[in-house]
Amino acid sequence: MPSPALTRSQQSPEYVETLIIGTGFSGLLAAVRLQKKKFNDFLLLERSPELGGTWQINSYPGAEVDVPTGLYSISFIPFPFRKTFSPQSELLEYTNHIIEKFGLRKHARTNQTVSSVSYDESNYLWHIETESGDRYTARFVIDASGVLANPHIPHIPGAASFNGPIFHAGHWDHTVDYAGKRVGVIGSGCSGAQIVPAMADKVSRLTLFMGRAQWILPRTDRQFSAIERYLRTLPGIRHLIRLAIFIFYDIRFVAFRHYPLISAITAPVKRGYLKKLKKQLETYIDDDRLRAHMTPDYAFGSRRLILSNQYVPALGRDNVDVEIGGIECITPTGIRTKDGKDIALDIIVYATGYYAYSDMKRALTFQVYGLGGRNLNSEWEQEIVSYKGMTVSGYPNYFKVNGPNTGSGHSSQISYMEAATGYIVQAIAAVKRDPGIRAIDARADLQAAYVANMRAKMQKTVWQNATCSAFYRRNMTEEVTSLSPEPVTEFIFSRKWFRLSDYHLLK
Repeated sequence: MPSPALTRSQQSPEYVETLIIGTGFSGLLAAVRLQKKKFNDFLLLERSPELGGTWQINSYPGAEVDVPTGLYSISFIPFPFRKTFSPQSELLEYTNHIIEKFGLRKHARTNQTVSSVSYDESNYLWHIETESGDRYTARFVIDASGVLANPHIPHIPGAASFNGPIFHAGHWDHTVDYAGKRVGVIGSGCSGAQIVPAMADKVSRLTLFMGRAQWILPRTDRQFSAIERYLRTLPGIRHLIRLAIFIFYDIRFVAFRHYPLISAITAPVKRGYLKKLKKQLETYIDDDRLRAHMTPDYAFGSRRLILSNQYVPALGRDNVDVEIGGIECITPTGIRTKDGKDIALDIIVYATGYYAYSDMKRALTFQVYGLGGRNLNSEWEQEIVSYKGMTVSGYPNYFKVNGPNTGSGHSSQISYMEAATGYIVQAIAAVKRDPGIRAIDARADLQAAYVANMRAKMQKTVWQNATCSAFYRRNMTEEVTSLSPEPVTEFIFSRKWFRLSDYHLLK
């Protein structure tokens, strides 16, 4: 009789030298950098049916970047962007351009949700398990799974009883037609501020359930002509534009630090922003109570700034209501507020953001087991530590892009990604150059010093001293776990050169 076919979990795992988890910009950057070093034995795993990460998944109405694409793009991969702040559709075009330009599809597998990565000390290899049953082994793991990968859906009593469609903005249900419907949007952060103006003129009624006030700033956005689009891709012009935006945004970092002299200088600027916001509220919002509610009572920059010219005007439309009293429960026909209103709705959208590093049970999207069976998930629930935000002592040859305290609160996240992936590929190259080295493991003493230094720097930022809750803080109010306390310039130069001496060499 023929032998029975082996299931995928029984088959030998597939070996690849470097396994990259995630195909957003950070994963694609890592892959391109490996290619440039002629390290072509790598594989990209994507949990979704399509490649692309953030801009493949986040396709809600109005989705667009809040940093000019002259900077929110990979420095060495030009693209003829059509406007200053690109929408999701154009960013997805750019993502696919990168994938095709560097032939990355042949290195990628979709529908591969990683469930665990475990280090085999005897063989100096990582074993990767997926929910589909596919298994892999790799010498190096680059975890490029995005920080904004786990949608935050608040627990609201009665949600399961709602008769209509209910979904998170990050997983928009495009089968639902919202034209002419009564739509409720829960959340008024960055995604809510984009969704409301994009939908307001298409629905019969939109009700925004607003949380705390946000700092809302105007921005300059415009379409580029065909000639300008071409010129902006030319090396000299493109680099000058990028440098100008980079300098402007990095100088802004001082507004988020507590320097006595700088604070005195930036105070009038911040007062100017508040004056502009109040004027906009007076122009479009008739309700005195709502205007007062929308005026921030916390320090500028404590939460992610909202850059929009359309958000406040949209809130002033006749068919848009803003509820600020809080939600008591979701009913089969809509939402009941804490002050006793029953608001009838056809569709409910959660514009409530992501967990990032606020809930460490959800910060890592899979289990990570290192030396001696150590579990990074459990360890990070107790204390969030890393070395340079990219490696963790006890987890050899495991590299994380967008690790703890590597997020941007003032500039383009891609600048941080470029620095991180450059460092990581340098590390892999250094290990591969010496046949005597099997793996590297961050030194615990240097990691402890790095963490202490980061925390000391963070104490001087508005983010750590904020009086409000924010997704980038542990449990929303405790230590800042997501954002970097360094300006981009410092972040780049402190990770520009990889040193083997910072690591234990496993041989």
